[in-house]
Amino acid sequence: MLQPMSHPTDRPPPEVPTRPGWVPREPIPDPGGRPDWAVPAALLATAVVYPAAFWLRVVPLWPALAALAAVSWWAAWHPYLRVRLRPTWRLAAAGAASGLALYALCLAGALVARETPLWPGIQDVAGLARRGAPLGVAAVVAVLGVAPGEEVLWRGAMFARATRRLGAGWRPVAEVTATYAAFVALSGSLALVLAAVVCGAVWARQRQVTGSLVPGVVSHAVWALLVLLYLPGPPAA
Repeated sequence: MLQPMSHPTDRPPPEVPTRPGWVPREPIPDPGGRPDWAVPAALLATAVVYPAAFWLRVVPLWPALAALAAVSWWAAWHPYLRVRLRPTWRLAAAGAASGLALYALCLAGALVARETPLWPGIQDVAGLARRGAPLGVAAVVAVLGVAPGEEVLWRGAMFARATRRLGAGWRPVAEVTATYAAFVALSGSLALVLAAVVCGAVWARQRQVTGSLVPGVVSHAVWALLVLLYLPGPPAA
């Protein structure tokens, strides 16, 4: 009888090398000295910065996001990321393609939303992002700060933790995406939550299938830059 074809996600993820019957792709090095409270501290910082910058607007947006990205990177760093962040042309191309596709989807959604109650919220967030700093500064923070910082925290540390508990398959993707969207919801923007659900699921799935953070980082950076520059909304400052 023919055996069903295996899928890359049916294999053991590298974060669970000791599960019986599973062969690890790569040996997992020592944690590297990060304290146990580092990732919870980054999540707490996220829970403070998002409402303070987006909703209450008591702190400037882009400096707050840059600081949060630095905290997230520090908290989530693990030596295995040296392998997970090793770029190849194929991984980068996959990320660029998904970033363009996600931007096209968001653009289509924004155009449809013109006729819905979502439109004022989209305009409001776009105006905040574009007028919170010079466009060049905002683009640099989005591409070199927010995108890699969020990917290392959510699709790096958080996805690794979820996979250790839940194994391969759809459950760690669903858990990390739902948690990511719940934190983004603290911004008070429904449009950002919808984007977090769609984009977060794609980035988590790319992380799972490829075993690499590179596609997610590139995709997130491409998507963030295009949304900042070209999503319908108030012009940049």
